[in-house]
Amino acid sequence: MSAENVNGSGRVRPMDTAELQRITSANGHSHTPRTVTALCEQFAPVCQSAVDPLEIASALEFEGLGDQAAKLRYGYRDVFALAQDMYFRVPRQPAEPEAPPDPWQGSKLRPALHGLLYGLPGLMFPAAIGLLAGPGILVTLIVALLVAWSAGQGLAYFGYTRLGRTLDMNEARRVMRFALLGGLTVVTIAMAVTGHLVHATGSVMLFGAGEGVYMLGAGVLMVLGTERWLLAALAPGVLGSAVFLAMGRPPSLAHPTWALLAATPVLALALAIVFTRTPGQGIIQRPDSTEWIGALPAMAFGLVAAGLLTFPIAVGPHGHGGVNTGALLAALPLSLSMGAAEWSLLWYRRRTQRLLRETTQTRVFAVKSRLALLAALLQYLAVAGVLVALTVAVAVAAGIVEFKLDYLPQLAAYAALGGAMFLALMVMAMGLRIFPLVAAAIALAFEIVARDLGVLAQIVACTELFVVMGIYAAVMLGRAVRHAY
Repeated sequence: MSAENVNGSGRVRPMDTAELQRITSANGHSHTPRTVTALCEQFAPVCQSAVDPLEIASALEFEGLGDQAAKLRYGYRDVFALAQDMYFRVPRQPAEPEAPPDPWQGSKLRPALHGLLYGLPGLMFPAAIGLLAGPGILVTLIVALLVAWSAGQGLAYFGYTRLGRTLDMNEARRVMRFALLGGLTVVTIAMAVTGHLVHATGSVMLFGAGEGVYMLGAGVLMVLGTERWLLAALAPGVLGSAVFLAMGRPPSLAHPTWALLAATPVLALALAIVFTRTPGQGIIQRPDSTEWIGALPAMAFGLVAAGLLTFPIAVGPHGHGGVNTGALLAALPLSLSMGAAEWSLLWYRRRTQRLLRETTQTRVFAVKSRLALLAALLQYLAVAGVLVALTVAVAVAAGIVEFKLDYLPQLAAYAALGGAMFLALMVMAMGLRIFPLVAAAIALAFEIVARDLGVLAQIVACTELFVVMGIYAAVMLGRAVRHAY
């Protein structure tokens, strides 16, 4: 049909002037499109991106072109018929949407800071061991680590879940104060029971309690994004330990060193209490039933992970006690490597978010996401390997240990454990929490049952855990739906 309409007498009647004026300014144009082809050109961006003719009809009506104009100007019964014709005339060429803001963009220095905060507390243990005396030292410290690590995982889960669900920092602070009080209660009870069973001295129990208090306070500060204050809390304990060890552990510095060691957990707890303060509406807030259910796997995984880290140290290189130098050399760099694990995890999340926007086929996404996972894993393992090598080199140069080739299997086992923990944290971040827990628990159970095999049991358990978690992560994280978490 032409730009005019035919009346009953057969004469061509021009379009009503008022109607012409109403659509003249459509889309900023100074003239009225005289044909449907010209109208399609004018509304090309809308037509190319439309998934339904209704979108085009809405755009036409928004610009003032309604049923009357569609009938008088273009000869269609209404604007919906006109929009349908335009929809089929213009090929679909949707414009790419603007890239959304990166939810995983953060400070590049934060993972490195976290690595220091994970590893620096380990520098205080050599000084503390030289000051502690009496039975049950190792058992008490390991129990404190197990309990605090488990409670800390639950505390972090409560905080991150409440913050992600409500976007309310005050609610997150209140629920974390509740978790902090609960964790402190659990640590206190655990130290009292352990001290009674192993007949530990008061100083041993206090140091174990301090270990747990520091880890809980540090967890609060990290979740709330105030981890820089942890450096101030760590300063007295780390510096005091360094001076004490450098001077050969003189008895005259025993009491000052104890005071400085005690200052670190006290400061961490005080800072956690300060930063969980909220104005009004109660001091604490209990987690709801959903949060409790979700926190249980996180707490159990923290317990199992701490067990995998400390069990070789507790049972010695041959499974019957003794100093496991290889495990001690690997434990500190493994803690420091958690900063690299966090950085690699964030890199992977950013990479897969880009793949979701750029990839249109699920098979292509699966391949590319698995390649990205492999790259993230190799990045982490490379940093962990460098940290292990540096730790060994410093320990040998300082005369703390004399390196032996017998340490290499132990170091390799801890490297496999680090890779397995990285993959476990990766899939848990995607909402898959049960499988990593079960796999890690089976590996720990195998180490306990086969402890007579010594280092071989740890090598087998950690290697199998690494392989199983690698296969599971490759399968599950190749699915685009998992990256909605």
